Parts: sequence; C-alpha cells; structure tokens
Amino acid sequence: MVALFIISGLFALMCYCYDPKYPPLRWMTLLLACASSAGLSRAIIESFIPILNTHHMNFDWLNTSLYYARIITGFFSIYFCPWGVLMHAIVYSERFSNKTINNLKYILFTPIIVMIFTTTYVPDIVPDFRGLFYWGVPYIVTGYIIHLYSYFTEKNLYKKKTRFITFTIMHPIMLSALILNYVIRAFDNHHEYWRYVIVFMLISFGYFIWRAFKQEGVGSMNGIKIKYEKQTQIKANKAILTGVSLMNHAIKNQIFRIVTGVKLIKENTSELNHLSTEGINMVNSGSDHLMKMVEKINSKTQDITIVKSRNNLTEVVDGVINELEVEFVENRIVIIKEYSDEGVHAFFDKTPTKEVFVNMFKNAIEAIEKEGIITVRINKKGKKAVVTISDNGIGITKENLEYVKSPFFTTKKLKDGNTGWGLYYCYDVMIKSDGNLEITSQVNVGTDIKLTFSTKK
Repeated sequence: MVALFIISGLFALMCYCYDPKYPPLRWMTLLLACASSAGLSRAIIESFIPILNTHHMNFDWLNTSLYYARIITGFFSIYFCPWGVLMHAIVYSERFSNKTINNLKYILFTPIIVMIFTTTYVPDIVPDFRGLFYWGVPYIVTGYIIHLYSYFTEKNLYKKKTRFITFTIMHPIMLSALILNYVIRAFDNHHEYWRYVIVFMLISFGYFIWRAFKQEGVGSMNGIKIKYEKQTQIKANKAILTGVSLMNHAIKNQIFRIVTGVKLIKENTSELNHLSTEGINMVNSGSDHLMKMVEKINSKTQDITIVKSRNNLTEVVDGVINELEVEFVENRIVIIKEYSDEGVHAFFDKTPTKEVFVNMFKNAIEAIEKEGIITVRINKKGKKAVVTISDNGIGITKENLEYVKSPFFTTKKLKDGNTGWGLYYCYDVMIKSDGNLEITSQVNVGTDIKLTFSTKK
C-alpha cells in the first residue's frame, strides 16, 4: 500500500505539473490523488501504526493525527473517485459547454455531501458501500459510456487515436474499481477482493510507461510530451488566429477611413501648399505600407491543414538545398551533408514541410554575416527521423531563445517586411505533423535546429 501511495502520488504530481491549466489533466490528477490516498489510508493502519507500536512511539498526539489522516484519506479515496471518473469523462469528451460542465460539477458532488452523514467513523472509518452503490456505480458506468461514445463519434483521426490510448489506460482501472470496489463491497465487505484493484492499476501504469518509453521514444517521455504540446499548440493557434483576424479587420477599417478622409481633403481643397501636399503623400504612403503589412500578416496566419503521406525526407532536403544554391554561393556558404542513410523516409505533408526547410536555411544564411558553414545531418532514431541544420552564425541570445517560436517575435527589422511569424509557422507545421522543432544556440558560435519526424503513420 505504501508503494501505491508513492507511485500514484508521483503520477498525480507529474500530471498536475505538466499542464495545470488543462481541465482533463486536472481531473486525471484528482483520480490519481484518490488512488494515492487509498494507499496512504491503508498504509496508516497496516504499516505506519504497527511500526510505531513496535518502536514504542505510539504517542497520543501522533495516534490522533494518524487517525484523522486515515479518516480523511479513506473518505476522499472512496467517495471522490466515482465523481472524478464521471467528471473526467464529461470534460475530456468535449461534448459539453463550459457552463454545463460547471453546473454538473456541483450537482454531481451532492451525493458526497450525503455520505458525510451515512459513514461510520468510530472506531475506524467504514464507508457506506450500500449507499455508494446507488450513485457511485451509475457514475462510473456513465463515465465509461461517455468515453466510448466520444471515441466512436470522434471525426478527427488524431483525437480518435488519443481517445483510444486514454481509454485503454483507464479501462482496467475503471472496470476493476467498478466491480471489486463498488459492486462487490456493497454486498460483501468481509472478503478483501478490492485489493486486486492494485494489480489492474499496475497493469495500467505499466502500459503507460511502455507507451512513453517504448512506443514514443526510448529513454524519454518525449512522444507523450509532443502529443500534449500538439494539443496545446492547436488550441493556442486557434485563439491567436481568431485574434489576428479581428485585429486585421479592425486595422483595415481604420486605414480605409484614413485614406477616405485624405481623399476628401484633397478633393475639397482648392489649393494646397507644398508642406500640406507632402504631408498628405506621407499619410498615403504610410497607409499603403500598413495595408501591405496587414495583407502579408493575413496571408501568413491562415490555419493550415496537414495531410501526411510517406515521403523521402532526404530528397526533400536536397531539393531545397538545390533551389537555394544561388543564395549559398552568393553568401559564400559551404553546405556539408552528413546523412546516415541515402534515403530516410518519414510521414509528413510535403508542401508545408518544404516551406519549413526553406525558412530554416534562409534563417541560417541571415545568421552568417560573412562566409560560413551550414551542416545538415539526417539520421533515423528508432521510429523517428531527425534532420539537424547547424550554422556557425551569430547565434541567439538566451533571452531571445525563449521567445523565438512565439508568434510575431522577431529580432529582424520590421521595415524589411518581417512579420515574426516564420518560426512560429514552422513550429506549428512540425507539431501538427506529430513531430517537433527544437532550437539550441550559443552567441558567436552558432545555432542548431533539430526537426523530428515520425516514420510511422
């Protein structure tokens, strides 16, 4: 039980720390906290108190503290679990409005309040399993149904796959808890069949770890991290695009009003001195430039849809290098190729990915002030293909490195038509392609861009 307390607690902490603002993860954290509390509750009477008694440390104040800890953790683990299962299913399904979710959160909590008065606390906590049976079991079954419904009705293939993984991880725990902890204990609380729930929890944890380390990349949780990053990126991108669209619309309206106002002044004024004419021309020139900037930003900030297919990654990279050969020669830049294989294949959308490579190489060219070297490495690591583009340019400061993938952030001159959308666009393409874009840099040494692609569909 101590192991259950520690393992569940660590997973709960990991979930919460990873993204505390993501609602499904918050509810998953609650469920893991319930499991951890169950382990602690049993460990208090099965491990902690016997050890204290053995070493003659059973002080009154300590016994009282452990008693209340046992009551609180026992109550929390038993009664909050069905509520957490159902709320996680509701939130994760994305089929309910925020207002409905908020209302259900409080309405569905009502039975737990009732359980406060039907539970026995002396000499030890004895949950009201018969009363719990009438609402806890329906909660878990309903959560089960919502998970299945949201999976079968999901049209987005990426989300459908993610829902399947989530369900397969939660399925052993939900089913075993339902039968062993809530159905059987309502009629037979003498035989401790509920202890077998721990076996199913370990199976789920094992499956989770296997996916993290085996399926998604040996020795790291990078694959799962990328999936969460992708989900966060999609939501953030949607919010940004909406904001940019509204801003563009508002700016264009104001530019139109300025241009119209200037036109009316010119048409209704018989004579204008040289200074007035020059001022009007400046306003017109500024308006034209601003309109072009708005149009450029608008063209760059359109949401992209990625359609992946199996392509030769090496050929795409070589194709971009050939297209930019003139620029490399003009800037006296040498390209060094270090390919581990002549033809590394991966799954990606060819057109936007080609734009990503063009952007990466052009950034490298701009970073190299005089003649320099760009090294391109392509290799395969497990189920991932990695392209690394390294330059010996001016590098990026630590302060700027934190923001280079943020929208509209740029260290280049805005008057040259730079919008600060380039790297953000590249990052968006890579995340939506189930890949990743990582940047490491050192001032006056150079920059490494690491692009990771999936070799499986």
